[in-house]
Amino acid sequence: MTKAEALIYFCLSFIGGICIASFFIDSIVVLIIGLIIGLILIGAFYENKTIVVAGFCFIFCSIGMFLFGFNLFKIENNELIKFDDKKVIFEGVVSSDPERGSERMQIIVDILNNNKKLGKVLVFTDKYSPVNFGDIIKIEGVIRIPEKFDDFDYRGYLAKDGISAIISFPKIEIIKSQNTFIGKVYDFKKELEQKIKDNLSPKLSPILEAMILGNDQMMDKETKDKLSKSGLSHVIAISGSHIVLFSAMLFEVLLFFGLWRKQALFGSIAFTLFYIFLVGMPASGVRAGIMVGLLFLAQLISRQSFNLRTLVIAASVMLLFNPLLLKFDLGFQLSFMAVLGIILTGPIFNKWLDNIFKGKMIWLQEIMAMTISAQLFTLPLLISSFGYFSIISLLSNIVVLPITPILMALGILVPILGPIVAIPCSFLLSYLMWVVDVSSRASFAIIEIELPFIVLLIIYTPFLYLAYKGKRKELEFLNG
Repeated sequence: MTKAEALIYFCLSFIGGICIASFFIDSIVVLIIGLIIGLILIGAFYENKTIVVAGFCFIFCSIGMFLFGFNLFKIENNELIKFDDKKVIFEGVVSSDPERGSERMQIIVDILNNNKKLGKVLVFTDKYSPVNFGDIIKIEGVIRIPEKFDDFDYRGYLAKDGISAIISFPKIEIIKSQNTFIGKVYDFKKELEQKIKDNLSPKLSPILEAMILGNDQMMDKETKDKLSKSGLSHVIAISGSHIVLFSAMLFEVLLFFGLWRKQALFGSIAFTLFYIFLVGMPASGVRAGIMVGLLFLAQLISRQSFNLRTLVIAASVMLLFNPLLLKFDLGFQLSFMAVLGIILTGPIFNKWLDNIFKGKMIWLQEIMAMTISAQLFTLPLLISSFGYFSIISLLSNIVVLPITPILMALGILVPILGPIVAIPCSFLLSYLMWVVDVSSRASFAIIEIELPFIVLLIIYTPFLYLAYKGKRKELEFLNG
């Protein structure tokens, strides 16, 4: 067993521990038993490498369980809990880029008490509020602890971002504005948003803002519902494909301007990380950024990179910093399942489609294979979360995905070149929204199904076996 294989086993054990604590058993007793078993295996069989690795797997599994329980306990038992449903006056620091929507603005504030952080609160306020990142503010309002509603664990959803409470439309006084580097980055983002508004119509600018800068707050609910019904929400959201495309374009541009290959790779990694930070570090974007970074680094040291290994390492890194993502972030779950589906079954569907396309329109064949693979693997999550899935999404994705790279490239250039690229960009955005409108109004657009997740897994068992059988060698990467 190589060191690389052992590392993947440790990562899988770590993820497994978080999964056990998230969905099955969150018990200190189980955690301690895992640690004891691991130490016994390492101590009693220290000359047997395979058993020693198994022992460390138990330990990493226990570490995963501990980190999930510790982070959740820290949020749910925060000092702010005792102020529930009470009027409070706090000072705090705005710790995230304010999200300005069409009806209101939301900000995350680190509450301070004698320069000690008590916790984070989510504040809803007027959309015209002058509050910016880094401002020290005084808040006067009623603090509330979020609760579950309609089977949605809102408290857990906020906990993944470290938020313990919410305050709606409090009285806010800006005590001091701080001019930090991060604040300047967000100011730059606001300038880009304004340039998009200046060059596109009010109907199309919110779509491009969401697609390029990750700001979907300006889109109205009707548009979001249509995107969901048509199965095209992922085209608008900052997704892994956006990040990969952005990094690839950067790499080619840097090569065009005369940089050496290694310099272009380092430059692409740096600019990609900056872009991910600029758009708010969404889970899918961070995952894609980690994967792109690993793939580029693999090229720098002239080594091959395994897709599944890269995916496992990316998941482990993200969960190490925030183990609550696995349970409470649906975007995180969908992102990884979509990539897993593309890796495992994309080649299978691509081979089946050979009989239809017969070597013609390869680009369309690959798009269909990737779309089918991603949707099949995310389907159980979508059904269990929303109670329906978009049956028309395959068709809508086929007619939209070919223009997505062009639209993204033009969208990035709109704030820079203005009207020169705004006209073709508007044309493609109009086409995109026409597809969204037509597909969402189709009578067969969605099918409503309410089934528990475990039942969906049982139904999916034959399909999972098919994926294993067709991609067995890829799944046996752990054995070298």
